[in-house]
Parts: sequence; C-alpha cells; structure tokens
Amino acid sequence: MAGRTVTTVYDLLLAQYGVHRPGLPGTWPTGYDDATEPYTPAWQEQITGVPAARARKIVREFARTAEATGGRCMFILGAGTTQWFHGDTIYRAFLSLLLLTGCQGRNGGGWAHYVGQEKCRPQAGWALLAGALDWQRPPRQVPGALFWYLHTDQWRYDHFDAGELTSPLATGLFRGKRTSDLVTEAVRNGWMPMAPAFDRNPLELGEAEDPVAHTRAELAAGRLRLAAETPDDPRNWPRVLTLWRSNLLGSSAKGSEYFLHHLLGATSNLEHPDPRAPVGKLDLLLTLDFRMTSSTIFSDVVLPAATWYEKHDLSSTDMHPFVHAFNPAISPPWQTRTDFAAFHAIARSFSDLAKDHLGVRRDVVALAHQHDTPGELAGRGQPELVVVERDYGAVAEKLAALGPLTEKLGIPVKGVTFRPDEEVTWLGERCGLVPRGVAKGRPELDTEAKACEAILALSGVSNGRLAAQGFRQLARRTGRSFEGLAAEGHRIVFADTQARPVPVAASPEWSGKESHDRRYAPFTINVENGKPWHTLTGRTHFFLDHEWMHEYGEALPIYRPPLDLAALYGESGTLRYLTPHSKWSIHSEYQDNLLMLSLSRGGPTIWMSTEDATDLGIADNDWVESVNRNGVVVARAIVSHRMPKGTVFMYHAQDRLIDVPKSEATGLRGGVHNALTRVLIKPTHLIGGHAQLSYGFNYLGPTGNQRDEITTIRRRSQEVRYR
Repeated sequence: MAGRTVTTVYDLLLAQYGVHRPGLPGTWPTGYDDATEPYTPAWQEQITGVPAARARKIVREFARTAEATGGRCMFILGAGTTQWFHGDTIYRAFLSLLLLTGCQGRNGGGWAHYVGQEKCRPQAGWALLAGALDWQRPPRQVPGALFWYLHTDQWRYDHFDAGELTSPLATGLFRGKRTSDLVTEAVRNGWMPMAPAFDRNPLELGEAEDPVAHTRAELAAGRLRLAAETPDDPRNWPRVLTLWRSNLLGSSAKGSEYFLHHLLGATSNLEHPDPRAPVGKLDLLLTLDFRMTSSTIFSDVVLPAATWYEKHDLSSTDMHPFVHAFNPAISPPWQTRTDFAAFHAIARSFSDLAKDHLGVRRDVVALAHQHDTPGELAGRGQPELVVVERDYGAVAEKLAALGPLTEKLGIPVKGVTFRPDEEVTWLGERCGLVPRGVAKGRPELDTEAKACEAILALSGVSNGRLAAQGFRQLARRTGRSFEGLAAEGHRIVFADTQARPVPVAASPEWSGKESHDRRYAPFTINVENGKPWHTLTGRTHFFLDHEWMHEYGEALPIYRPPLDLAALYGESGTLRYLTPHSKWSIHSEYQDNLLMLSLSRGGPTIWMSTEDATDLGIADNDWVESVNRNGVVVARAIVSHRMPKGTVFMYHAQDRLIDVPKSEATGLRGGVHNALTRVLIKPTHLIGGHAQLSYGFNYLGPTGNQRDEITTIRRRSQEVRYR
C-alpha cells in the first residue's frame, strides 16, 4: 500500500501465537502436539503442568459455549494475577481470548475481576470531595508503588540493568539504565506524577510574578531539579505520614523491612542495608485505627478511631450493584472518634496555626497527562504546571462546606462533565447554608451524613438527572444514541441507604448498563450502543504501538515467565514464595481475633508441600525460618498435600503482634509476610500520554508486584525466644 508492506493486527496476532497461514514464510508448529514451538497446547504443558489434551478440551468448550450463548463465557479471577511482575501480559492474554470469542461487553461474559482494587460506585461525588475539587483544582496525586519505591530506597537494591529484561529485538533504549532512571524519565515526560515534584518547596516557586514561567526557566537552567532524580536529598524526603484505614506496615507495604530501615529508621532484618542510603526519613508517623497493628506499634501518635457500626458512612464498590449505609449502633466509645470527626479536628487546629504561619499562598502543581483528558495524547512531553491558590487558614472552613467550583467548573468524569447546579441548590436546602466565613452561603458538609448526601447527589449512578445529562453529552460527541440508558427520575438519598441496600443505575461514570431488570456488566454500553472505547483508535486494542512496549517485546500479548531472581540478584532460594489473601481474617483485619487464631493455629504460619517438607526435614507444626535478601520470617510450618511442590504460601496480614519469636539468622524478631517481598517496578507500567496508557488515579499506574519472589526455608531450633 503506497509502496509499503502492510498487514493487519489479526495477522500479526496469529503469527505471534504460531498459527500457520498459507503463503507465509517461517517455522511453524506441526500441530497441537508439537512441544518445540511456542503457544501450542503441548508447549504450554511443559510450563503449566496442564495436560495438552485438557487444554484443548477446555478452550474448545469455551469457544463453542461462547458461540452458542452469544458470548456468555466468563473469567473470574482474584488479585493474584496483578501481583506478578508480568501480570499485565497475563491479563492481556485473558482479554484476547474473551475478545476473540465475543465475550467482552456481555452479561454473563467477560472478565470478572474480583480483587481489592475496588472503586466506589458513586465515583463522581466521591472524587469531588476526596480531592477537594469543589474548592481548588487540580489535586496533587502520586502512585503509591512509585512513591514507596523511591522513598523507602528500594530503588537502590535493583542490582541489574533495566535492559536485561528487554526483548532480543530491542533497540537498546533501556541499556545502561536502572529502573529508577526510567521512573525519572516518566516523571520528566509528564507520564507519571511524583511527590514531591521538585527539590524546592512549590510554595517558594509560587512567589514569582509568573510561577509557571519561573519554574520552567529554573528547570531549563538546571537550578531546579525533579525530586525523582535525587530522592535521598533531605529536601525531598517525606517528613510526615498519616495512615488512615491502612495497616501499611502489617498488610500492604511490599518490602516492609526497607520501610522500617530507610523510612522509619527502626531496627530491621535487612541483611545488607545499603550504607549510602538514609536511615530514617520521617519526622512524624500518625495512625488512625481501631485496633493495635504492626503500624500502630511504630507510630509516634495513634488516634483511636470508631469502627463501622459507630459512624455514618457509605459502602459501595464497582463490583456490587448496591449502595448502602453504615449506621452507628452506638456512639464512639471513650476517646474514639469517627474518621470524619478526627480529620475535622485536625483541620481546625491546623487552620488556627496556618493562618499566621502560612496565610494565603500560591502553589505550583506538576500535573501528569491524565486519562480521559486532552493530555492523554501528549506523548513524550513534560508535566503541565498549574498554579493553585491555597488559603491555609481556611482549610477547616472549606472542609466543612461544598465549594463553588462544583457548579462553576462542573464534575469531570470519564470525558464528560456533570453540571450540578440544581443539586447544589438542593443540598443547600437539605443540609443548610454556612452562615459566615469564607464558605458563607455554601451548602454545609459538617457531618458525616451530610457528606454522604453530597456524594450521592453529585454522582450519576445515584442521580439520574446527572446521568442523563452525561449521556446526552456523549451522544453529541460520538454521534451515537444512548437514549433509555439513564433513568432520569432515579434518585438515591442517604436516608434510602439507611433503610436498605439500594440498587444504583447506569451512568457515564461506568461502562456497563444497569437497571431494575439487568445487572451491571462492563463494556455493555460500548458493545451494544457503539460507544467508542477509551483507546487511541476508539476500538479494542490487541496491539500497543509504543516504543517502550516494543522494547519489552510486548506490543502484542505474549507469555513471559516469572522473573529469574536467582540470576538477577544471585538469590540462592529455590522455593516460590507467595502471599495469598488471608483466609483467617476479615479482609486484612481481625486475624488476631481468638476465633480466627483458633481456626488458623494462631501466629504466623507458612504452608508447604509434603515433598518439600520431606526434602528439608521439616514436620508439620515445626518452627521454620524463611530467608531471602529482603528479610526473615519465623513461622510454624503447615505441611499439606494440597500445596504444589516448589511453592510455599504465607497468607497475608499476619501482624507481628502474636507469637512471633526472634530469628536465629538475625537475633531480631521475625517479620510479617512482606518481610520477604519488595517493590519491583515494570518500566512498561510507566508509559503515559498515550491514550489508554495514561495515568489515572486508582485506575492506571505501576503495580507493586511480589509474586516472583523466592526464598530458602530451613528447620530451626524448636526452642524459640521472644525476648
């Protein structure tokens, strides 16, 4: 075509998977039983252990069922996939099968992703209040995995070149670079945000006559640098950390020993800490919690918090078709406060001090190219710089009221903008108006119930007027009809949710249809109404044409094995170390409840196969030590025939508060499940400014993966010491 050789993505995909087509050159599998060529059933059997015949049977039944039912075949999966370094390639393989069989965007079909990365259904109203977008925009955000990777100094322990994981056909784009270099490049390109953004206080940058021009000039002259370039410069350290509804050090902190050593400056089980790295960056660790955890024991200040049944709140996720209320059965006992009351109290004290010490200042915010905005097509550029005026003495007053940007700028969501002028008036009548101060005349949000009311009123799933408004905007932009999707009279108020769980309705906030006679399924609006997909072309994508994707050889969905950490780090362990979701707790909490402890043997445990236990001379219930370069775990062994050989489990969130002895290897108390893990950043997760590959808060960004880890386990002395 026009002197160029072209082909279709379909042709490329089939060639990638070894499907021979007449007239094409190359070496092809001789059949399904050819184990020497990639992607045949016989080839995968060598990797997965699934017999080739069974794989053929399952896939044929899947395809026939999809054809017979119009796409009603579904994958149901948990969090495990996303926790592998190459988890995104696994996801893309799932999606390829679903798309090729017509199962995506069908009720009863597609991809049911039942994991912990939920987002709340009334997304628009929640995001407005959570980001203080009613008073100032944009918010300052950062992906957690990147933030902790840099500020816990885990980047220093990447003892391999980022080019070592690239494709044999790579051009050398990553050669000679560490992953931290690529993080800096992504921040410089405006692909990912980082906090702090610069090695100078952004309030100082805001003092210039033209803060944006001044900041650009300082960067160009080299007098101002990105903080990501030198995260260990004391000017760039995080100084105050508040943990709220998060047991960071006992549940989610991958590489917990790095957190203890470099972030907190506490004693750790790191075998060889980097002597060049800081020890202790935080000045203050504040935790709000209703129980003692691995985080509260390291905190400088702990504020006792109310539980679910001692406060008003909303419960909802993107996977459940209802929204319902938490209602207090009792008032918060003794010194406990609800999280709402605690933060308002903190805000009032802060405002009293900040009125004199900070006053009204201009803040320079570096904004990454955002998904579903014009910036998502920016490519390799630079962060947008936005000046935000902050009245620090008025923080508490603004927190307790709905700000004017709600109706002035509207509520952006998935490329449309809700205009909630009627809702703001209604909230003023429902909640009352602020009588004085900077928020005078604005709707009051001084109680939890009023905040819940605002979230419901300002979200399309709970307010049909806004949903219909958003679908009309979509129709004008796309030329497609979305008539009948929104129930314009549908309205949920907080009192409704207090009486019973209330079904939500379809809204542009989400991609699925939903009504009284139909449950939510993602992408049904795209498939049935022809709404363009939120991608570079408006279609589904098998092929990701980005230079970093090509460098990794992942422009098409491919198989990539777990990382060989023995080769990358010189690790001697041979056992795959996995940390599945706990079975003896409520999510990540109450593992220390007597009933849960009784069911789970109590204290930390590691599961292993009978074969591995025999080889290591370990009997059921023996004390063992699990060690790798990241730390040490001391636990009892659970020997089970249900465990596969070569793999051990330590279920997550077993706090180090109960029955955790000292390690023989270090003489210190053993760590939590994350003592043997650490954050590893995959460079392709840093891509931004490329349509669907653009940063979105709690939507798209790098994952903190840990399932590639390996460990060594040995039977230790059965006489354990705790002091």
